[in-house]
Amino acid sequence: MIWFRRVVALPLILIALLLFVAALLLTELNSTVANPKFYNDQLVQADMYNFVHDDVLPAALDEVETDISSDLPIKVADFKSEAVSAAKKILPPEWLQRQVESATAVLIPYFRGSADEFNYTILFKDRVQEGAQVIKDDFLQGETATKLYDNLMKYAAEKVVDNLDNLPYQVSLTKAQVKNALRTTFSQEWVTSQISAVIDYITPYITGDADHFTITIQVRELVDPTADAIIELLAIPQTYDYLLEQIITPTVAEYLGAGVDLPFKVSLSQEEISSAIKQVLPQSWVHDRFEEVVRAFAAYIKGDSETISVTVNLTDSKAAALDVLTSLADHKSKAIFDALPVVSMDDFLQAIQNLLPGSLPNVRPEGVSYEDFKTAIDLIVTDWVNQMVIDQVPDQWSFTEADLIKAMGADREDFLDKARDWVLNGWTFTDVDLKDQLAADDQKTLDDIRRYIASGYTITEVDLEDWIREGGGDLDSIDLARNGIGTARTWLWVIWLVPLILLLCAGLLIARSLKGKLLWFLGLLFVIFLIFYIGSGVGYSHFGKPEIQKLLPNPADYQGVEAIMIDKGNEVAHNVLSSFVSGIQSMALYTMIGSGAVFLGIIAWSIVRRE
Repeated sequence: MIWFRRVVALPLILIALLLFVAALLLTELNSTVANPKFYNDQLVQADMYNFVHDDVLPAALDEVETDISSDLPIKVADFKSEAVSAAKKILPPEWLQRQVESATAVLIPYFRGSADEFNYTILFKDRVQEGAQVIKDDFLQGETATKLYDNLMKYAAEKVVDNLDNLPYQVSLTKAQVKNALRTTFSQEWVTSQISAVIDYITPYITGDADHFTITIQVRELVDPTADAIIELLAIPQTYDYLLEQIITPTVAEYLGAGVDLPFKVSLSQEEISSAIKQVLPQSWVHDRFEEVVRAFAAYIKGDSETISVTVNLTDSKAAALDVLTSLADHKSKAIFDALPVVSMDDFLQAIQNLLPGSLPNVRPEGVSYEDFKTAIDLIVTDWVNQMVIDQVPDQWSFTEADLIKAMGADREDFLDKARDWVLNGWTFTDVDLKDQLAADDQKTLDDIRRYIASGYTITEVDLEDWIREGGGDLDSIDLARNGIGTARTWLWVIWLVPLILLLCAGLLIARSLKGKLLWFLGLLFVIFLIFYIGSGVGYSHFGKPEIQKLLPNPADYQGVEAIMIDKGNEVAHNVLSSFVSGIQSMALYTMIGSGAVFLGIIAWSIVRRE
């Protein structure tokens, strides 16, 4: 009879064994997947919060440098260490950990069915304020500020060189020349102070402490350095040629027309007159006049003068031009004289008897030189040139606003008024200007961001459900899963109770005495969980871990941030599985210790009673 009972007990033991497997798995899932602390511990074990700053951020900055460095005003690689350090101050690991643990504390109960609602709010306001201060302290001071300034000047120089075609004449300038000029105009102290001021202007607006902002940059102090930089930068042959050919020569042409016809069939073309002007107006003279114009422009822009008017005295230049043009006209006159047919003096005298004043004879006397000929007919070339060319050009020339506007181009006609207003009142940019430059959707995004920063960004179960619907997810399936998880957790004790009862029944069937029945129950319990303890460790080490390694992606197949994240993900996956197996082994070990202790206690008690 006892053997029959033991045969019947065998399937009970097998069923209990299987149910214990299910109970162990479900219990460990409840202790891990359904437990916020499990996620928090895993992230801490993986050092995830420092990993974000120490590994992910540097790799991300490298990718930014590779992808869009040409579009950035600064070189990212020059500020990698500063950016990482700033990130740690703005979003320190402790802050990241608090946000994650706050999120798991409300999200996990929702997903495991313990709560039907959740509300998670993350606050950014203090982080934005801290970020503003960190930028001012870490980027606008010391060597970092110098590197930032050099990057900005280099970027600005590149933009200026790329837009030289917009000037009214062709200019060949190197980036180094432009960069030096910009540094003359915009000192490092001025640039960093303006950036700091802009941060102070805009931070309260971003955080919601102010509804408006007004950025005002005073540029009056930059006018004279700018004038110095322009004068030095444009003291080049191209400027000289432009001023002569486009400003001075056309002005002279207004007075002389296409050319001048002198007596005795001598003529001077506009090109010849212009050439003479170039000879008597050296580059240094033109540069000095250019400097006068720039200084006058600067004075007008600053409000020190109500007009732009530069008067250039041409008296000395006209005298020098007279000598050049006289020599040219005399040379032409002599060429005409030399080309005349040679006749006797009598024939010559006969030819000039009826010669009209200012007319040239059609012959020249034999044996008479050109100089004697000029004396004979009273030919004074200097007087011709002075009367018909030099006297026609005024003794002075004025450069006015109209000339400047013409030189800049018609499409920049309102530039002078704008520039003068900026200098006198400062350059101003407000929140209204910002919104005017944004599309309607972008304005809404800006308002949303300001609201989130001011009061925090809140996520509820309603938001989550909306995202699931937008992503094409099945809410019914998710709710079904949540209810299933909640029900399983509620009745988890039953899953343990059933195999315990089955194992107890097996003990009752196997032994005859009450003590024997209890010892069999405890012994079977110890052996089953010993099997679980050994089997889980050996199975994971020799079979589970190698197979899982095959399924995980290989970081070597990826690059940059993706490779780093996959490598860390593999590490976390191994940690999670190891923790899961360790949890099963711990439950098995505790059960073994408990059942073994009771087993030994019963035996010890029996021995004591017998004695």
